[in-house]
Amino acid sequence: MSTVIVALVLVPVALALVVVLLTLLARPLAEPTLGWLERARFRRFLTHCARGDAHLQGRQVEAALREFEASFCLFTVRADGRLAEQIGRHHVGLLSRLLAVADDLPQQRVRLLALAKVERLLSRRGEMQRAYLQLRSRPLRDSRRLQLERELRHNARTTRAAVRELVADLQVISARKVAYQ
Repeated sequence: MSTVIVALVLVPVALALVVVLLTLLARPLAEPTLGWLERARFRRFLTHCARGDAHLQGRQVEAALREFEASFCLFTVRADGRLAEQIGRHHVGLLSRLLAVADDLPQQRVRLLALAKVERLLSRRGEMQRAYLQLRSRPLRDSRRLQLERELRHNARTTRAAVRELVADLQVISARKVAYQ
């Protein structure tokens, strides 16, 4: 009888201990995997950008703009701070490509406003991403961390819409240029 009582007390304690140990081991084991998945996802965006460059060299502006639009990388980086910096440099490169496309089109000054809006949103996103990565050691339910996640999701939606608007404007102007020629 006393053995059963001791077992009833020790089994829940042992289960709680196993859960705590798994929780402590899960983050160090999951972080490299998450980092690898994020880098693989980023490589897909780089592939879109390379295809856009190839289309641009072949003077296929429409196809290049579609690929550049698809190559904006707006997911939240959770594991690797260096990847967040690479994404920021990638976005600067995309903006310079879109600026080059706008320079080749008539009436480019109007498009610079849309380009500036996208640049401002991406700059704000970079700041939020850096702040988020500084908070990654905090608990998952930390209020500041949750707030930054919400802001990053909102920024991704807003930036995606601004990029769509910019690309659509460039496509319309590009179509006019072709019609004039």
